[in-house]
Amino acid sequence: MKKMEWFGYTGKILNVDLSENKLEILEANPEVYDKYMGGAGYAVHVIHKELKKIKSPEDESNIMVFAVGPLTIDGIPNGGRVTVGSISPETGVWGETHIGTRFAIEMKKAGFDAIIVKGKAEKPVYLYLNDGEAEIRDASKYWGKDIHETINSLRSDLNDPTVKALAIGPAGEKKVKISIIANEEGFGGRCGLGAVMGSKNLKAIVAKGTQKIPVAHPEELKEFLKDLVKKLTKGGTGLRNYGSAGGVKAYHALGNLPIRNFLWGKWDDEKVAKISGDTMTEKYLKSPFACTLCPIACKRLVEVKNGKYFKEFTGLGPEYETVGLLGSNLLLDDLEAIIKANNICDRLGLDTISAGNVIGFLFDAAEKGIVDKNIEGLNLEWGDAETVHKLLEKIAYREGIGDILAEGVRKAAQKLGAPELAVEIKGLEMPAHDGRAYWSHGLSYATMNRGADHLGWPHMPFKGVSVPELGITAFENRYIDGDELIETVIKMQNLMIIYDSLILCKYAFSAGLTVTDIIKLLYFVTGKEYTPEKLMEIGNRIWKTQRKINNELGLTSKDDKLPPRMALPHANRDDTKVPPVEKWLPRYYELRGINPDGTVDKID
Repeated sequence: MKKMEWFGYTGKILNVDLSENKLEILEANPEVYDKYMGGAGYAVHVIHKELKKIKSPEDESNIMVFAVGPLTIDGIPNGGRVTVGSISPETGVWGETHIGTRFAIEMKKAGFDAIIVKGKAEKPVYLYLNDGEAEIRDASKYWGKDIHETINSLRSDLNDPTVKALAIGPAGEKKVKISIIANEEGFGGRCGLGAVMGSKNLKAIVAKGTQKIPVAHPEELKEFLKDLVKKLTKGGTGLRNYGSAGGVKAYHALGNLPIRNFLWGKWDDEKVAKISGDTMTEKYLKSPFACTLCPIACKRLVEVKNGKYFKEFTGLGPEYETVGLLGSNLLLDDLEAIIKANNICDRLGLDTISAGNVIGFLFDAAEKGIVDKNIEGLNLEWGDAETVHKLLEKIAYREGIGDILAEGVRKAAQKLGAPELAVEIKGLEMPAHDGRAYWSHGLSYATMNRGADHLGWPHMPFKGVSVPELGITAFENRYIDGDELIETVIKMQNLMIIYDSLILCKYAFSAGLTVTDIIKLLYFVTGKEYTPEKLMEIGNRIWKTQRKINNELGLTSKDDKLPPRMALPHANRDDTKVPPVEKWLPRYYELRGINPDGTVDKID
């Protein structure tokens, strides 16, 4: 039988059973790629197929899928990303996170489109991938090290500074349910999937490869990429100059910035300016920092000298989400203190979004007398930077009150008797975008399958970004209603699912990557003809598969709702308009092709 010619894929899946200490290389099924593409799509397909075997998220029966996509290829801008999918230990339902990192390219060049990890090792281990081969190796000496120390130690011990790796820190080892999977350039923060690695005694995955990924039309791809890189470089100028935190002041004006555990809709303009991307650029920026294959470079390499919290520091600075949740959400207006908090999270392995939420909840509860304001030597007051830093460490190591917060805000709030103060959806903490600021965002938040997920991006058409291939025009009113709103939300959710399955960074969208560009890239790489309708069909199928997993784990329409705090106007803003999500849900379900109770009968 003639060997199949793969374009854009390796055609190989690494199947790992840590309990049995066994590795198996499987042949990929091209029909699955046709239906689910790769990345998030491939991961959810695997998890759904194996769901009945999974007893609980932290049990060894849980499955992790690390997957790249057809556009994870050297030279394709914004294509250096990997998806990790599993059942979330924080939410108990579908969980996914996406990491911008050279590891994605190395994993694919090492010979694998995906890694499926099952079981639990007897002692700490790491996976080593190299040109079509894989090993399970002892990682005992790295257990207890932070993420940066782990990556550097692995490179030193392998005598190869060029290898790329993903790792967990102490938070993942302690099964903190808001822990991340990361390296020094990319961070997979959402859904607590670092705790799944920790529960499996899997400290890291290391990859190095030299294999070339064949593409269907290499010369045409090469020519197309010349203009595409130029376009995205120009379109990303604002992000490159000021980072994602460049949006802080504009979002504050719209009531989109989280303030005082999402209670307030506005703060002092001078305090907001102190933590903005403009101030970061002026006071701390050493240079823009780009993820692998990114012409935009939205990340910030910052430098602090003789500061209050650093004698000397050079490293990645906070992005918008971090500035929002560990800054304004805690009434903390000291940018150096936020840089310090960000660095603690990056090294110990905490999601900055979730961490800012649980601390905001704790400050809120202390203010209301639900917990003692002076607990374990801490001063639980808004804006207390020293307390924030200490709490982050307590969470990462599950010490004292940190052990409660390490469970995530829903469970912490239930345990402390204040569920109404938890700002979460389906158990996942709210990112730094307010569902009341854009009505389309409110509906999207409620219906995204991993929980409070801003990356469905339905607020972008309001900001002047149209998607003509999908019939989406940039609307001027951020409080649109009816079918225009619902159809925009569904189409944007589907498109962003496609991004996560290709897998591409979503800032490519804001920099000008069009659906037509994606279709051309797919043709040049895979040789397959796609249409906007075909992409929407694939995106809807992946969304339905995520939803089917959640249904089988007990979620229905009752879980598609905003948190209590977001169902009320802001406490200090007169122009807040609360989105009537319940009104829109029946029509949303109808257009999605699912049942009125939010359940899926079948996946096409």
